[in-house]
Order: sequence, then structure tokens, then C-alpha cells
Amino acid sequence: MGVKIPNSELVKRIIYYSMKKRGIVHTQDELAEIVKKELKKLNKKFTITPHRVRKIALQIENMEIMVKTKKSKKSKPKKCPVCGNKLKPIHAKNLLGKKITIGFRCKFCGYHADEKFFAPMKYEFKLIKK
Repeated sequence: MGVKIPNSELVKRIIYYSMKKRGIVHTQDELAEIVKKELKKLNKKFTITPHRVRKIALQIENMEIMVKTKKSKKSKPKKCPVCGNKLKPIHAKNLLGKKITIGFRCKFCGYHADEKFFAPMKYEFKLIKK
């Protein structure tokens, strides 16, 4: 039994209409299950990973992705763990007036984290109504 990969536009439409009905989804896996269920209605061979669902959700206008982070001993990320774009450092001045890095921010998707708590733990998806 082979699997079939759905095209991004179809997945984008499914995510959009699912989010329009629900408003908010609390985890990446939950959103992936919703999408998978809808895809299976179209073709039983369709499959998709939670990672791909998140990447496609980022392309939807008015989609807000909130990231809860946890402490990590790994080296600080150079690329955004949500969308893969370059992270910009967030600077502040300490009591001695020296510029120090206090965190990271992604200008594309809005991900931000501090120096110690930067590993993604949970993604929450919300469709913002205009």
C-alpha cells in the first residue's frame, strides 16, 4: 500500500477552513490529526507530517503561531525553529551600560525566546479574524 503526498495548496485550504471552524488549536499534533482526517476523506492514501502542517500553516495569512519554549542545554539556535529563517538577537544594556544579548526574535513568524528558554515545546495555532 503506497502513500500519497497532498499538494501544499490543498493542505493550506484544509488548514484554513478547519481553523475557521475551530478558531484555535492547542498543539501541532492536534492540527496535523485534523488535517489528516480531512485528507483521508479525499483520498485514503494521503498522509502528512505534523512538521509539514506547521510549515504550511505559516504561509496562511492571519495565522498566528504561538510557541511555548523550554530550557535547553543545546547551543543557541542560528535559525528559527518554527520557520527556518534567520534569528535576530534582542539586545539590552546591563547596569554597567554594556550591550548584552538577552534573547532572539524571528522577524518572519514572530518567534521569540530568551537566552536559556529557547527550545520549542508546544505550538498553538490561532486564526485571527479581520
